[in-house]
Amino acid sequence: MSIVTVRGCAIGAGRPKVILPIVEREEAAILQKAAEFSTLQADCVEWRADWFPAALDPDALTRCLHGLRAALREKLLLVTFRTKAEGGETALTPEQYAGFCAAVCAAGCADLLDIEFFPTGETLPELIAQAHAAGVKVVCSSHDFHKTPSRAEMVSRLTAMQAAGADLPKLAVMPTCPADVLELLAATEEMARLHPETPVITMSMGALGAVSRLCGEAFGSAMTFANPGQASAPGQVPLDVVNKVLESLKP
Repeated sequence: MSIVTVRGCAIGAGRPKVILPIVEREEAAILQKAAEFSTLQADCVEWRADWFPAALDPDALTRCLHGLRAALREKLLLVTFRTKAEGGETALTPEQYAGFCAAVCAAGCADLLDIEFFPTGETLPELIAQAHAAGVKVVCSSHDFHKTPSRAEMVSRLTAMQAAGADLPKLAVMPTCPADVLELLAATEEMARLHPETPVITMSMGALGAVSRLCGEAFGSAMTFANPGQASAPGQVPLDVVNKVLESLKP
């Protein structure tokens, strides 16, 4: 598997890198969480900007991003606007989404930008190129909160993200039975073995899929989300448990 290095953090090498989500509505609360998270054993903080009512105001967005960058010091900052179509808080038009991505890139604070796979459609390569021009790595994401697609479909989505230029293809799916979790893990292993051009981030959601958030080093998922007290998706495991398990599963 290839490695994406940001701020000295080698994503795709060794144990999965741990991401903590910030899901707050007020700027003061967002920055307070960032300050708290800056001291925790984690590699990256995801700001879920869809929770922030002023996310489409470029001035308010830029001010909050600069505050986050200062508070997090050398921790990686992943900026995400999760749209309603992908399980987030707010629906955006394609123009609004593109404007948000452009404003994040212009602010010069984000290390990683989440760009959604399906909602962006044909504009995906352009949005990825824009991020790269600003020195921002791209997590390209796809979510299915109702089912687990076939292994072939999951691999197809992840390789399509690679083809569009994504640095870190990401897939989150919902299992309906234990076999679904195995399918997600098998798709992850197939990507690592046959399509190692980029690291990938994969997870099976909910309590049934929680094991997939802990065994990435064995199957090929390069990052995992942990719950620092408030989860941003079903099945996120508490941070202290994640760190203990990741350490115990090291080869």
